[in-house]
Amino acid sequence: MIAENDRRYLLAACMAASALLCLMIAIAVQYIRSPEIRTHRDAIAATLRQHGIPYREITFSQTWEESVNLRVFNAAVQVRLADGRTLHGWIGCEQGDQVCFLVLRGAGINGVRLPDITVRRRPAWQRWIDQVIAWFSEQWTSSGSSSKMAAIGTVIPAQPRRRPTCHSREGS
Repeated sequence: MIAENDRRYLLAACMAASALLCLMIAIAVQYIRSPEIRTHRDAIAATLRQHGIPYREITFSQTWEESVNLRVFNAAVQVRLADGRTLHGWIGCEQGDQVCFLVLRGAGINGVRLPDITVRRRPAWQRWIDQVIAWFSEQWTSSGSSSKMAAIGTVIPAQPRRRPTCHSREGS
């Protein structure tokens, strides 16, 4: 028969193991779920990953006329690839942030429909788990390991939701 102290330790160990298991399951579910698309940059990044195109950076530029049009969103897109080349294209959205298309001919993307942008706020526990995953990814990549975690760590983090308004042309 198990002594009273041994039962308490066994119960405490089972409770700690259950809590750890629940946390690991939550992290695994967050890790494998499809990414939320909150910006045009996120939508383009998801499309590039879907087409197997490794990239380093995605930037936008707009003329003044494009930036003041509230019915549609148009912008020039520059994608710097992992090999250092830069591809130029454009993004156009017909209904504000919905029904968007990408043209990036250098990558073989011609008028591909982008995933819709989601605007709902995520629960605090999901944001916390995302922070934990990002922290582990950062620790993993800073230790010099190369795995799937290291590849995820190189993705540009989501920027706050705003319309890009770069004035890159002289005299516009």
